[in-house]
Amino acid sequence: MIKKFKDYDSIQVFEGGASIEPGGYELQIIGAKVEQFNNCEIMKVAFDIVNNEQYAGFYSTRFKAAKATNSNAKWSGIFDVFIPKDDGSEKDGYTKTAFKRFITSVEKSNEGYTWNWDELSLKGKMFGGVFGREEFKTKEGTYKFATKCRFPRSIESIRTGNFTIPDDKLMDKNNNNEPFAASLANMGNAYQTPDQLAAGIDPMSYGNLNEFEEILSDGDVPF
Repeated sequence: MIKKFKDYDSIQVFEGGASIEPGGYELQIIGAKVEQFNNCEIMKVAFDIVNNEQYAGFYSTRFKAAKATNSNAKWSGIFDVFIPKDDGSEKDGYTKTAFKRFITSVEKSNEGYTWNWDELSLKGKMFGGVFGREEFKTKEGTYKFATKCRFPRSIESIRTGNFTIPDDKLMDKNNNNEPFAASLANMGNAYQTPDQLAAGIDPMSYGNLNEFEEILSDGDVPF
């Protein structure tokens, strides 16, 4: 008979296919960087879930497990914030509103913090995220759902339940030329603007987080 070891009951195990339940979560930013695409710039904000009995550390646990078998493992807790072009266009107006909505969520969630236009200053800051399901197409041509951070909110909004879980975001299966296209009214993710559609960004591609490895070392917040 095997002797039960300490902490067995409190150890959290996330299976490879496990997914987060749609809802509101408190998030901590572990890093941010700006990436240049053909038609736009995107601030990639890497985060993990905190202060949640079931899902705290979800993305770091998933990343470390994947890293053990794949040196090119990718971090999946990413929120894309599109950087306005300031060109006066209508779609840039949507981008500006979405950008400020994210920044305001961070400022409201971190007493004394004021955005200084330096993405590195976001490291360690908190914000609230409303998660919902998004449909995507696999390489095999089948359709599945992924639960992603769809909207930013303040931490207070998450704690008080002042948010609405968005409806599932479905792909337009009749548009083969733009597989990730959707109307602005049905986007769900306030940051999936026309600029993102023009960039042709795969919603399941989060980029290699090897640059963030120093943040993931043992003992570093939030890990």
